[in-house]
Amino acid sequence: MSRFIRTPPPFAQRIDAPDGSIRLTTRLPLGTVHPSLPHLFDAVAARASDQPFLRQRDAAGAWRSITYGEAKQASDALGQWLIEQGIGIGDSVCYLSAPSIEHGIAAIGVQRSGAAIAPISVAYSLMSDNFDRLRSCVATIEAKVVIVDDAAIFAPALCALADLDPVFVAVRGKAEGIATIAWRDVLATRPDDRLAQRMAALTLRTTARIMYTSGSTGSPKATPQPHANLTVTVAQNEALGLLDFGGEAPQFLESMPFSHIMAGNFNFNNVIAAGGTMWIDDGKPTPALFARTIANLREVSPHFFISVPLAFAMLCDAMEADIGLRDAFFARLRFIGFGGALLPESVRARLLALSRAACDGGEIPIFSYYGATEFMFGALRYWPEGPSDVIGLPPPTTEMKLLPLDDDRLELRVRGRTMMQPSGYIGQPEASKRLFDAEGFYCTGDAVRFADPQDASRGLVFAGRLSEDFKLSSGTFVNATQLRQELLAHLGGLAQEVVLCGLNADYVSALIWLHPERVGVDIDTVLAAAIDAFNQARWGSSRRIGAVRIMDRPLAFDHGERTDKGNVAARVVRERRSADIAAIYAGEIDGAILRF
Repeated sequence: MSRFIRTPPPFAQRIDAPDGSIRLTTRLPLGTVHPSLPHLFDAVAARASDQPFLRQRDAAGAWRSITYGEAKQASDALGQWLIEQGIGIGDSVCYLSAPSIEHGIAAIGVQRSGAAIAPISVAYSLMSDNFDRLRSCVATIEAKVVIVDDAAIFAPALCALADLDPVFVAVRGKAEGIATIAWRDVLATRPDDRLAQRMAALTLRTTARIMYTSGSTGSPKATPQPHANLTVTVAQNEALGLLDFGGEAPQFLESMPFSHIMAGNFNFNNVIAAGGTMWIDDGKPTPALFARTIANLREVSPHFFISVPLAFAMLCDAMEADIGLRDAFFARLRFIGFGGALLPESVRARLLALSRAACDGGEIPIFSYYGATEFMFGALRYWPEGPSDVIGLPPPTTEMKLLPLDDDRLELRVRGRTMMQPSGYIGQPEASKRLFDAEGFYCTGDAVRFADPQDASRGLVFAGRLSEDFKLSSGTFVNATQLRQELLAHLGGLAQEVVLCGLNADYVSALIWLHPERVGVDIDTVLAAAIDAFNQARWGSSRRIGAVRIMDRPLAFDHGERTDKGNVAARVVRERRSADIAAIYAGEIDGAILRF
C-alpha cells in the first residue's frame, strides 16, 4: 500500500440554474466541527500533552520547543490576563512580529479571552518609512493590546502607534520612551473561573481572527473571521483525508508569516488538529534566505510541505544538486501543496521526477489551494491527476456560483460556513457593500473555466482577475492575467515584473522592470528582439504587445504598488504611473519606450 496520503476521487454536483448560472457542490460529508480553535486545541492537549507543539531556533541556532501541555498553560495565563484587563468578546489584540513560539501561544490565548487575534504583516513595521498601513491596521480595529517579540527591533513602529494608546506587551527588549509589559509577567497570571466561563461563551460565530487582505486590490482591509472559518476548514480537510497520517504526529516546516491565511490559519490549525509539530523556519524563498530553509529541511523531514510555487522551483534546484537533501525531504513526505499562484508545469514535472527517484518510483501527490482572506479556501484540488493549473473543486459545505462572461470564462462566487463575518470589513462600509450578492455569495472577482466542459468533476482552472482585465478601444477583451503570465514566461530571466496597460486604447502596452543584472549595454536591442518574437507567435490585438516602457523607478511598497506578499497591485501601479502610460499612447519620443 502506498505511504502517500489517500484522498477521495474528485466529485462535483453540477446544477444549471434557471438564471443561467451554474452551481457546484460536493456530497462529501464534513468532519468533526469544534466550537472554537481553543476547544480543538484543548482536545488535542488532553491526549497528547507531552507532544511538541512548536519548535523554533534560538539565538544560538539550537531548537527550542514547547509542548501542547505547556502551550495550554501559557495560553490559559494570557487569556486570564486579558480578561483582567477588561478585554473580551468584540475586542482585538494585534501581534506585529513574525511566526514564533510566543506568537503561536498568543493565537490560542487571545481567543480564550473571547477577543480576536489580529496578526499584522511584519513589513508594515520593519519595511515602511511612514507606518501608514500599520497605523491604519491597528486604528481600524481599535486594538486594545499590541504584542511584539522584540521591543527594541520594533521600537519605531511602537512609537508610531503610541498615540493610539494600546497596551504594549514585549517578549523581550525595551523601546525607549515606550512603556511595555513583560511577556513573562503576563504568563505568571493564574487562571480562575472567569476563563472557563469565557471559553464556554465562545461559539462558531464569535470572531476568532482579524486578517488583513494583502492590498493587491487596494489598501489592506480588516477581515473578521469567525471560529467557523477556522474549525470548519479543519473539518473539511479531515473529510478529504488530508489529516490522516497513519497515527503519526506530523512534522511540518513553516516559512510563511502568520499574517497570511495559509500559514496563520490553514497550516497552523491543521497541525493542531493532527496533533503535529510546527517547526518555524527562519528561511524564506529568497536568494539570501533560502539556504536556511535547506539547512532546516536536512533536520526536519516533513510529513507534508505547503508553500508558494517560487519555493518549489528553488527547492528543485537544491535537491537536484544534492541527493542527501532530496532523500531527507521525501523520507516521510505524504503530500505537497501550493497556493498563492499557479505551479508551473515544468516545476511539477521536476518534483515528480525527484519523488520517483527518492520513493522507489512513487509519485508524491501535489495538491493546490485556492482561497482568499474573506472565505478561507473556496476550492481544493485534492486529487493528484491532471495539469497543475487546475485549482480544484469546492470542499464540503462550500457552494460555488459560476456566471458566464463574454468569453469562455465564468465569474466565480462562493458561499459556505467558512465565510467571513457577514457584517463585512471592519471600518469600511462602502467596500463591504460590494462583497456579497443578493443570495449571499461572496464575489471573488476571479474568473475560472472548466478543465473539461463535459465533466465538472475534472475541476476548475483559474482564468484571471476580473479587475485586471480590460477592453481596447475596439471593444476587444484583453485577458490581462493570462497575457502577463505568457509574457513573463517568454522573457524568462530578462524581466522581473510586468504590468499591462491599454484600457480604451488602440493596443496593449507594458511597463517592464528588468532584472538588475540584465540592465546594461544593448538591453534595448535584446528586449526588442524578445518582444518581436513574442508577437510573431500570436495573432490579434488582445494578445500582442504594441509598446513597452522600461521602468527605472522601483515598485513602491509604501504606496501600495507591491503588497507584503510580494505581489504587484496592477491597478495601483497604473494609477501612480499614469504619466508614464500617457507618454506611451501620446507617441512621445523617449529612449525608454520601445514600439512594435
